[in-house]
Amino acid sequence: MDGERFIRIIHEPTEEEPFVVLDKPAGLPSAPLHEGDESAYTQAAARWPELQAVSGRKATEHGLVHRIDTVTRGILLIAASQPCYDYLQHIQQQGLFIKQYRAECLCRPDCGVLLGGFPPPPLRVQHDCLSATIESCFRPYGEHGKAVRPVTGQAGKAAQKKAAPLLYRTEISLRKEDGRWNALCSISRGYRHQVRCHLAWLGFPIQGDPLYSPDGAGEAGFSFTAESFSFPDAKSGIRQFFSIKSAAALD
Repeated sequence: MDGERFIRIIHEPTEEEPFVVLDKPAGLPSAPLHEGDESAYTQAAARWPELQAVSGRKATEHGLVHRIDTVTRGILLIAASQPCYDYLQHIQQQGLFIKQYRAECLCRPDCGVLLGGFPPPPLRVQHDCLSATIESCFRPYGEHGKAVRPVTGQAGKAAQKKAAPLLYRTEISLRKEDGRWNALCSISRGYRHQVRCHLAWLGFPIQGDPLYSPDGAGEAGFSFTAESFSFPDAKSGIRQFFSIKSAAALD
């Protein structure tokens, strides 16, 4: 396994802050499909065995608080104690856990038509920048439900029946710089592929996205990064901020 397959540590667990923050490289799964598979979680658990004592939503994920796609590089959070995990799950449900993503996008107003299954775009970008919040429910789409599609109140009964009941919001800031479209997106409650799908719905699929770009995976690679997150400290309530920009190499 080469160096690009190793996690990089941002925060080590302590008694006061019993959690791990790490930078996962693209191509490495966040969590194993089966116990012991190579993943960001198993690399962290090899260094801090106490992570394995935490019980989470899935047995193989233990205290992994949120996951990102295998093709995505970015920041992950793993609780090192059960009270910490329970607290982090609670604040996520309250919408207090804020995650930010950065992407380089293509301008493809016809993206939804080309990919199929998308409702009409929620708005049109008229200038070289945009700040907006878009929201939808989601439904699985395509072979084996590999992708997702937005569902709005104007969708047909079949789509609404397949949709998850909650609304998911993505705050999007788009800016054109040197001929390229860059996006900074924030979410407080996440659904699978939410940011990727919402950008494609808006007509700005992420460059190299194998599922949500009409051009598919490109030679330039997948230009999407889970860059940072913040959440209130369990004792003080002061918001803590972590970013992949502060990662140090794993020993």
